This record gives sequence, C-alpha cells and structure tokens, in this order.
Amino acid sequence: MDSSMSRMALDNLIRRELKVSDPNDPKQVADALLTRYKDNPRAAAITREAQGVPFLMATPMPSQMAQAMTSSQAELQQAMDDVERDLQELTTSAILKDIIPELQGWASTIRSTIQEGANAARFALDARQRDKTFGIRRTLGDYARMARLVGALTPMMNVNYRKLAQSLDEVASVLLVMMGEALANVGFNGGRFLLQAPYSELQVRRDAVMYALRNLVGATQEAYGPNEWPRGVDAYRKLFSFLESQGQGDLRALLVENELVRVMDSLIHRAGQGSVDGLRQLGATAQLDVERLRRLVIIGRRAVTPDSPPLIAFLEALQLFIDAFESAGGFRLLRIARPPIVFYGIYGSTTFLPSDERLIQLAIQRGILAEQLDCFSQCNCDTEAVKCQIILDKILYDLDRSIDLYALGRNEFGEPEQRAAAYFYIIDAFLSIYNPPVSSPAKRRCDLSLSLETALDKIKNNLIGPKFNKSKPTELDAWIVDLVPVLLSYSDGIKTALTNHNLCGKDSADLCTKLTDAHKKLSQQNTNPSFTAFILGDITPIAALVQKAYQRLLDNGMQPPALPPVLLSFFKALTILEQELCIQKDLEDRWQDLVKTMAPNCVPYEYVFDATQQVINSAIDLVTGRSDSMCTFDITLPENYEVSLDRQTNILLNNIASSQTTVSANLSTINSQLTSLSNLLSNTVNNQTEQPGDPLDPPTL
Repeated sequence: MDSSMSRMALDNLIRRELKVSDPNDPKQVADALLTRYKDNPRAAAITREAQGVPFLMATPMPSQMAQAMTSSQAELQQAMDDVERDLQELTTSAILKDIIPELQGWASTIRSTIQEGANAARFALDARQRDKTFGIRRTLGDYARMARLVGALTPMMNVNYRKLAQSLDEVASVLLVMMGEALANVGFNGGRFLLQAPYSELQVRRDAVMYALRNLVGATQEAYGPNEWPRGVDAYRKLFSFLESQGQGDLRALLVENELVRVMDSLIHRAGQGSVDGLRQLGATAQLDVERLRRLVIIGRRAVTPDSPPLIAFLEALQLFIDAFESAGGFRLLRIARPPIVFYGIYGSTTFLPSDERLIQLAIQRGILAEQLDCFSQCNCDTEAVKCQIILDKILYDLDRSIDLYALGRNEFGEPEQRAAAYFYIIDAFLSIYNPPVSSPAKRRCDLSLSLETALDKIKNNLIGPKFNKSKPTELDAWIVDLVPVLLSYSDGIKTALTNHNLCGKDSADLCTKLTDAHKKLSQQNTNPSFTAFILGDITPIAALVQKAYQRLLDNGMQPPALPPVLLSFFKALTILEQELCIQKDLEDRWQDLVKTMAPNCVPYEYVFDATQQVINSAIDLVTGRSDSMCTFDITLPENYEVSLDRQTNILLNNIASSQTTVSANLSTINSQLTSLSNLLSNTVNNQTEQPGDPLDPPTL
C-alpha cells in the first residue's frame, strides 16, 4: 500500500511539473525534460550527441559586469560600519571593564542578527522572509532601547551607548527600506496581493489536504482499525448525498482525488515559484478559483451530525490551503522605499489613503523625535531628567513598533492599526503625568522643549487620527460618530435591565448611578463639533461600565440586551489596545534584571522602573476606563477526563444533597402544617361536641 501511494504521488508530480499525460511513457518524459531544460548546456550536449556530433563542447563563459550598488546597499554598509565602530568603542572601554563579557555577548548577537536581517530583507517577496525581517527589526529595536536605558543610568558612557542605539536604528530603518525595494525592484508596481504563506509551504498544505481526503474515504491502511467505527466513510457518504440534495453537485467533484489535485496544482503552478508575475496573476484569479473550495468548507461543516473527526480534519486542511491565498499585508512598504513623486504611472495610483499618509508622517516624525531625545539630557543629569529621558526613549521604541504595525496593515483601521493606536495612550499618559499644562497647579516635572512637544503632538495625531470636522469625517471618524449614539442608547437599556432585576448595588457601588453620570457626561461632550471621542478617551469610562453591567447580568442568570455590531467591534478594539499595552508592561518588568547587570546604581532602579510602570498603568486606565485592570498571561490547560469527571460528580452529588436537604425541609414543613391542620380539626370537632347547634349548619373552621 505504501509503495502504491508513493508511486501515485510520483506520477502526480511528473504530470504537474512536466505536463505529460502518461508518466509511464519514457519518450514523453524524455521530451518533456529536454524541453524544460533546453537552455542547459548538458541538455544541448545530449541533443548534439543524438545528432552524431561530439558530446563535450567548450562553451564560452559570458563576461559578467559588476553589479552597481543600490542606495540601500550603500546605506546598509554605512550603518553596519557605524555599529561595528560603536561596539568596538564599548567593548574596549576601560570604564566598562567589569561588564566586558556581557558587552561581547551583545556584540556577537547584534552582528549575527544584522547579517540575518540583511539576507532576509532582500527576499521580502517571500512571506516567511518578510516576517523574519520584521522580527529582526524588533530585536534590533530591543537592543537599541536597552542601550539607551543603560546609557541613561551610566552617565560617563551615556553618549557611547546612545551612539550604538542610533546605529542600530539606522540598520533597522534600512532593513525596512530594503524590503520595500525588494518589492519594487522586481516590478511589484500597483499590485496589492502578497501570499499569506511562503511558496515553499503551498505544496505541504496541498499534501495535507490529500492525506486528509484519503483518510476520509478510507483509502489508507491506517484509516480505521478492526475495532473502530468507520466514521469517515459514513461522513463521506452523508456528505455526498447532502451536496446532491442541496443542489451543490459541482462540489462532489472535489471529493475525487484527481479533480481536487488539478484545482490545487493549478493554483500552485500559477504562483510561478513566488515570482512577481505569478503573484499578480494570483491576485486577479485566486479569489475566484478558491471559491469552490471555500464553498465546500462552508457547506461541509453543517452536512453531518454529529461531527465526524475525519471530515473535520479534511475541511480544516482544505481551509488551511485556502488561507494561503489570502492577501497579506506589506504592500505599504513601497510607500517607505520609494519617493512619492515616482508613484504616478510606475507604482499605480498616486492616491494615498489616510493610513498611508499616517505611516509616512510617523516615519518622518520618528527621525525628528530621535534627534530631539539625543539632546534632551546632555546638560541635565539629575534624577528627574534621567527618569524623563528613559520614558521618552521608551516612546521612541514604541514608535518603531507602530511603524511596523502600519507597514503590515491592510485596512484603514484594522487590528494592526488598532495595536499601533495603543501607543497613543502611552504618550497621552506621559504628557498628563510629567508635562501637564502650564495652568495646572501640578509642577511640570519634564522640561520639554517646544520642538519636542510639537513632535509628540504630531505623533499622537498620526497614531490615531487628528481631530475631525463632523461635516467631513474620515472612515475612522465616521465609525466614532456612529458609535456614540449607539453606546448612549445601549447604556440606557442595560441600566433599565439592572433596575428591573434589582442589580444596581448600593452606595458607592451603585452601578446605575455611575451609568447615569457617564451617560450625561458623554452626551454633553458629543454636542461639541470638534469632539473626537476615541482620541480623548471619553468613551472608555462608559464602555467599561457597560461591560461591567453586562457581566453582572450574566453572573445572575439574566439575559442582557443584545450588543449591536458597532459596539461589539468597539469592545474588540479596546481588548486589542489593552493587550498591546499589557505586553509592554510585561516587557518592562522582565528587563529589570538585565539593567541591574549592565548599569550602575547611580539612579535607584526601582525609582526608574516605577516611573515607567506608572505611565503604562495610566495608559491602560485610559483605555479600559478603570483602575483595576489586571494583565495576566497564564496559559490555562484543559483538565484531563478523570479530573473533569470527578468535578462533575462532586457537583452532581452536591446538587443531590442540596435537593435532599430541600426535600427534607419541605417535608418537615408539610408535616408541621398537617399537624397544625389536624389539631385545628380536632379542636373544631370538640367545640361542636360541647356546643351542639343546627345539624344542618356547616362547622366553622
């Protein structure tokens, strides 16, 4: 059986790659091989030998011209040289002699990481290499952030550490440009389709579908044991009949191996080894070609009851193959790698979406912010200045993460853009705590220059969108405008549900009163024509109260009012924002031991990290509207069946015991009532006996 399956797989491979009808015909195979490799010198030699001429012929070697270095290659080399000089300066400094091994570990890791990133960025058309490059960019950003943090706590070497961080930023920025150039240099002009999975993985996913189909129909020897029920064959038979009864007979052809192989192989072949032309062809045809496969998955999930494991495995494998042809983000990299003036005609439309413009502005403001921060604490090294420097460096680090998220996004305000918006709240929290308005009674603790304040303000606006005019809202603004009245209306409805079930609470915990106050505040702010609720964070307090009320109704066995779709999407966005901020909080917690190893205790470590955590916690409070947010990342494992059975047994026994107690109490009550009734009847009879009346009169109870 194994040899026959291997032979079938080999025959399918020959048919697909060589385009022969009979893989057992040696002449067809030989002709196909000569056609495929006709430009190969050995193939030409074989042809000449068949013609009776000498087999070996010396072929002149074509002269190769030296490849001219592109702008990004020159910039990468310069950035790598800068990193090398900075690492040499740090690892040979007598001031840092106590941590030379640690710095040498940095140097070794940074060098290998940069080399891997440069190699991967050149092949950004491949999804796996593109993802790898973004991961390396983040690693370089981590080292740059740590270098700035250690430098701020090492005053005598602060400039050296910051120069290393600057050089690492240069490399990370060039890698981003190289990915855009990799798309542009191969002619990816105007296309918006990038494979979700690397081309090399398409064949693996295709084979997984075939193995699952064979297991479904019982074509493999290991499909069913002698004592197992044939759930796959049963599901296959029911699915076959179900498709006919539903008028989906065309999908039954996909349950035949040859037809399914033909459909999948045509998609893989059209990808053209992941070339640009192949991707552009796929972008225009893939969604039409996979429609039949997607329809089979949708209909097949409801065809068999109860669910059949072999059928579900087949549908999941088919869905995995379909997902590979969903377009991936990354086409915005062209906006970074190429100047806007050349987009007309060469790179499709010159129309920039608001999200594209925000990405470009973030990249511009990033350089301005980094330059300002390098000059921030040069003349002031007291404790407060160091603390402000460290928090501002974190904002610079967060800005790099926002640029990556926007570069990977596809929609105007999809999940990557929402994650980038989380860093708006970091800046907002920092300014409210350490740089309050002049009119505020609080003392300004960070002496920010006007240019630095301007840069932070522009970054805030581009992270989440500037204030808008309601007469001409953008897509994001229109979503906010639609959300506010829905949220106000739903808060009234859920408050009524709490009141009807007496679940408002008492005193300061009166949830209904809090909902009323938040409703009134949001209603007043919504009348302001320049109101941008999402930016100002004024929606989140009432949203947190609504979520709390919703959960309280569920906990008490009540059915809350149905959540409107726009409110569901808003709660999902809040969850994404909170998760991104929690990830930053966890990262800051885990860096403390490394900082204690690398930096002297000129400024107390706890003092520095407490300030950073205060900003992150304040940002989380702005997002969630509450001060009791908990960031947990524990992985919950499901219980094994013995523990689950024991738990259910205990619950059942407790319920039985509770029921028995209730029945016993009810029986005692009934017995007591019967005794009282019996005594009452006895007293009545006795009274009638002592005072006889009209025998026709009924007794008085």
